[in-house]
Amino acid sequence: MKQLNDLVAGFWQDYAALVLLAGGLLGVVLLISFAIWARRSQKPLRPIALAFSMNLALLLNAEGMWVIAIDQLKLPKIFAVLVFAVFEICFLTATSLAAEQYRRTSTYAPDGTVVTPGHPGPMLWIAALIAGLSGVIVASNAVTFTEKLLRLAVPCMIFLMWWAALTAAGQRVRRGRFAYSPRRLAERWGWLIPDDDPDLVRMAADRQVRRMVVNYHRVSAGRFPKPWWRNRLLKDARTAGEPVVDEVIEQLARIQRVMDLLVPGAVRIAVPVRTPAPAETPAAAVLAGLTTPADPERSLADGGASTSAATVPSAPLTASIAGPASPSASPSSPAASVPASPSGQAVQFVEPVQFVQPAAAVADPEVASGAAEPVTVGSGTADAAGPAGANEPVAVNGRSGANGAPAPAVPGRATVVERTIAAGGGVLPIPAQRGVTRDGAAGPAPVPSLPAAAPAGPASAAPVSAAPVSAAPVSAASPVSPAATVSAAAPVPAVVPAPAATPAWAATPTGARPAVSIAGSPWWRLAVDRLSKMVAEEITADDLPEMNYMRRTELARKLAPRVQELGEGVVRTFINEYISELDGEHVESAYPWRDFLPSPALAPVDSDAWHKALLDLRTALEEELGDGTPLDPEELADLLAPSAPRLDEATIRRFIGDYVLALSGMSAPGSAQPWAELLPRPQSVRPASDEDLLEMHGAELFEHLRSTGRLSRYKVQAVTGIKSRVQADRIKSIIEERAAETATA
Repeated sequence: MKQLNDLVAGFWQDYAALVLLAGGLLGVVLLISFAIWARRSQKPLRPIALAFSMNLALLLNAEGMWVIAIDQLKLPKIFAVLVFAVFEICFLTATSLAAEQYRRTSTYAPDGTVVTPGHPGPMLWIAALIAGLSGVIVASNAVTFTEKLLRLAVPCMIFLMWWAALTAAGQRVRRGRFAYSPRRLAERWGWLIPDDDPDLVRMAADRQVRRMVVNYHRVSAGRFPKPWWRNRLLKDARTAGEPVVDEVIEQLARIQRVMDLLVPGAVRIAVPVRTPAPAETPAAAVLAGLTTPADPERSLADGGASTSAATVPSAPLTASIAGPASPSASPSSPAASVPASPSGQAVQFVEPVQFVQPAAAVADPEVASGAAEPVTVGSGTADAAGPAGANEPVAVNGRSGANGAPAPAVPGRATVVERTIAAGGGVLPIPAQRGVTRDGAAGPAPVPSLPAAAPAGPASAAPVSAAPVSAAPVSAASPVSPAATVSAAAPVPAVVPAPAATPAWAATPTGARPAVSIAGSPWWRLAVDRLSKMVAEEITADDLPEMNYMRRTELARKLAPRVQELGEGVVRTFINEYISELDGEHVESAYPWRDFLPSPALAPVDSDAWHKALLDLRTALEEELGDGTPLDPEELADLLAPSAPRLDEATIRRFIGDYVLALSGMSAPGSAQPWAELLPRPQSVRPASDEDLLEMHGAELFEHLRSTGRLSRYKVQAVTGIKSRVQADRIKSIIEERAAETATA
């Protein structure tokens, strides 16, 4: 090996200049060839140049790792060759995987340009971590401060160049983001305007909605200082857009509905309800064809075109009203006048949730025929009305009489529909079939069909006395109101037959979900009762050892389709608690089904469960008798029966009786029972004397003293089992004296 080194050194001294010249010429030739190849192939040189510069920088970093491996770690050179470039190899692997992930997640156009940029994935951060760690490790071995900066800058520069070149077309935003990034904090504090990031815009809108809802509740509750919270709410209201306002009103209404469900008797606050403009409501669309002539006589002279009879079906004409409404609201109740706010939005109270028993459908031929016939409202109904109907005022839109004066309202009884009408919503509900009133009584009968209208002739309008909402009287001398006249050209919905009667348990309104899904409701308990009977058919006491997790899951999936209203999760919970109770394990259930769980099954005699129950009973008995207070066996049996639920009462009483007799030193009849090994050893009432203890344990104590040369009180207590320290000291003194006498003799 030495001769080879000498030959290489001699060759280098003689031909060093020639070798350098040949190497330079070869490099120039390769560079020219590479340039010609790149020009002909039309391939960009930027990736190749970037890879070349990255490898040169990695060589500089690898040289620092070589110095650490040789000088600091004192590794053999053969081993150092294998491990000095471990960081560089890992860095190149991580960057290649990240680039592959970016290209795989990117979407390209046919010409090769990036349409939707991808994301490098977690390998991006791994490559950054490797570059940072290698730079710190290499810089820690540097001598000067300049070299430390150089060693730290090289890996960081390599990583930043690679990342910038890879994501030159952009980078897709990941779903997971930092909740408190510098950009988010700057936007939250008002230092940044989110004009190009939809995520920041959405976050600002959500925060403004949440702030307006909270400040509204603070203002409504009179929170101190009230002017401060009102000004905060006004500040947000000035800059809030229409979507933000709609979201705030919806959240306030939803909060009130949830509070009505959870705390029915809580203090209610005024919840704003956005009332749409009359031109936007369905009722306004129905009334769009109405005309209000300036001269009634002229309109009648034209043939009554503006007051022609309109056919209105007796089925309910439903008008959608923004905001929550009670299902039992009666349109026939008097309207409560609520002044509209200056902004055009009526401030209304959300109706509380009421549980009303649904009325059964009545199959009455006369009612059915009356519901199918249309109600004719017009100027020609006066001939068929009779003289009695001319003197009766008819209410329209909460107004009675010919002058349209507001009808008297009952305090606190106005519904959402009535308050919306009074606020200017322009809603005209005309329900005609029987329903349920606010107080739970059946509503009025459907409107009977009126006779056909006469061709012409001024007369008083016919009264509609039995309908929840009746038409106003129309005469030739009075102008026709748009709210009381329906044009003949207006679209009239077809008569829909009454739906089939639904059972009471499914039709009871409960708010957000069916009544059968509310834990503790009567219908929910009926479903749990059916489930308990099905589980009792599937599980017996003999099946308890086999009811593992797989069997329980299989049984839950089998029974869940039979009680779909409960759900598979509730079924699985019930099965687990059913098995635990049947096995004697008391569980604290979160559902009110304690009365559907079974009693603990009695364990067969001499079985594993039976012996386990006996051990639990003996443990409870030892804890009860630990204070030394004697108790009657009958009282102990009554007291400790819950500790062994799978044992029958007779077995518990016999075991406790035998245990107490064994403690007192008497011969127990249970010695022939299977629990004989669980009974305690007899304990004498009179403590053993020193002579008895020396006779039994003296030899052992003397041998211990002779072998070790010392005898402690704790050793005496451990061997003899006595607890008295005075008696242990006496026995120790006796043993030491006898040992001394034996030694002197």
